[in-house]
Amino acid sequence: MNEEETPIQWIEDIDKIAALISFTYRSVQKHFAKELAPYHIGWGHFSILMSLYCQEGRSQDSLAQSRGFDKTMIAKSILKLEKEGIVYRITDPEDKRIKRLYLTEKGRKLKPEMRKIGFEMNSLLLKGFDSDELPSAIEIVRKIALNAAQL
Repeated sequence: MNEEETPIQWIEDIDKIAALISFTYRSVQKHFAKELAPYHIGWGHFSILMSLYCQEGRSQDSLAQSRGFDKTMIAKSILKLEKEGIVYRITDPEDKRIKRLYLTEKGRKLKPEMRKIGFEMNSLLLKGFDSDELPSAIEIVRKIALNAAQL
């Protein structure tokens, strides 16, 4: 933005960006809800599972931080995954306040299907991008998110 642009133009630009981000978010949520329904989990649960597939034994707090969830939301999501028999918690032997998360056998068996769902979503969202465009797109969205976090 430069100083010669009118405030109206700024507002229109912000509205366009916000509308596109909102539309993308709602579309992704809707698609994930449909794809994950047979497993009785939602987007937040999927996100936790994908993190645990990369690194089991993470603490609830580290998951909350890395996924951008608040502690209450992550606790509720983990409780749901426990009730579904997908994950279990173990108290850290060195710090009793920390709960470490692990996949059950059922959770491990879901990995191929969860990865497939994630890969398909990536493919759908990134269709039409050249490989050299993606880093720039990610950087732009990252900057917008960091700026929004300052609000």
